Amino acid sequence: MPDNSKKFHEFALKSILFKGRSDWYFCYLKTEKIAHVLSILSNGAGETLTEVAHRAGEVPQNIAYLAAGEMDAAALLADLFGLLSDLRVATTQGRLHKETGALLCREYEEVAERLVAGSHPSPFVTPEDFRISALPELEGPLGHSPLHLKDIKDTTKMSNKTQSERMSLILTFIQKHKQASIKDIAAVVKGCSEKTIQRELGALIERGLVRKVGERRWSVYLAA
Repeated sequence: MPDNSKKFHEFALKSILFKGRSDWYFCYLKTEKIAHVLSILSNGAGETLTEVAHRAGEVPQNIAYLAAGEMDAAALLADLFGLLSDLRVATTQGRLHKETGALLCREYEEVAERLVAGSHPSPFVTPEDFRISALPELEGPLGHSPLHLKDIKDTTKMSNKTQSERMSLILTFIQKHKQASIKDIAAVVKGCSEKTIQRELGALIERGLVRKVGERRWSVYLAA
């Protein structure tokens, strides 16, 4: 991947739009790639597949709206389920090869699963999370040229090790002081926002390592 692309991915992740939400940015990138594939396959394949490709092209933008808080996750999931149905029907009708249709459906299913899991995003992210499965050589039903999907690699410098160390630091601080607020932790854990700390505290709670007492700004976190 060109260095400029790496820089843009880093910018996008840190921007006021995605705010470090690597799960949503992953979905944005993946659906953009799928839209390119469908756009090529729909060329000369008839009105039905062209309409599916058009709808697929709107999904990356809708994910950006979701990240901006201007779209409901349930509505976006409804769009994805609709696309899945359309792809299955197009495959049955012979407008897509069986292998091609099955692969595209799996790609959208992964996006849907990521969006659902996004309500409790994992703090552990590696470059592998940004790999998009490469499509095998695809021959469209109307004789399209073979098509490949390139993997997206190294889209961010965010590493498993860095975040794991931060999680460990947060847990150690809470265990040492018995209880702590997010502001207490932010004073010690440098280089990340309070929102990031809150998200990682949520993961620690899910793992049963930390428990939360109180609501909103009065919340404190205790070792479980």
